[in-house]
Amino acid sequence: MPLNLYNVAVQDRPTPLWIVQRDGKEVTCAARLVPYGIELDIAHDGTVVLTRVFERETDALAWAEEKRAARTSLGWNDVRLDQSPGLVS
Repeated sequence: MPLNLYNVAVQDRPTPLWIVQRDGKEVTCAARLVPYGIELDIAHDGTVVLTRVFERETDALAWAEEKRAARTSLGWNDVRLDQSPGLVS
C-alpha cells in the first residue's frame, strides 16, 4: 500500500518513512511538514546529510521511494519501522 503523508502522524520532529541497513550502517528517510511544504531528510547513522523540500506530497514520496529503491538495489536491507531501536512510538 502506498504511503500517504497526510495519513502519517507527522509531529514536530521528523517522521521516518523508511530505514535501510547494511554492514552495521543505517540510512533513514524522514518527513516533516513545514509551512512551505514537505521536507525530507536523508540521514546516515543519525546525521542528516541531505534535505530536500517538496511542494507536493506525490513528488516527495516518489523521491523518497527512488532513494530507497536505489539503496536496496545495492544490497541495503529494509528495516521495519516498528523494529528500529531508535524510534519512539
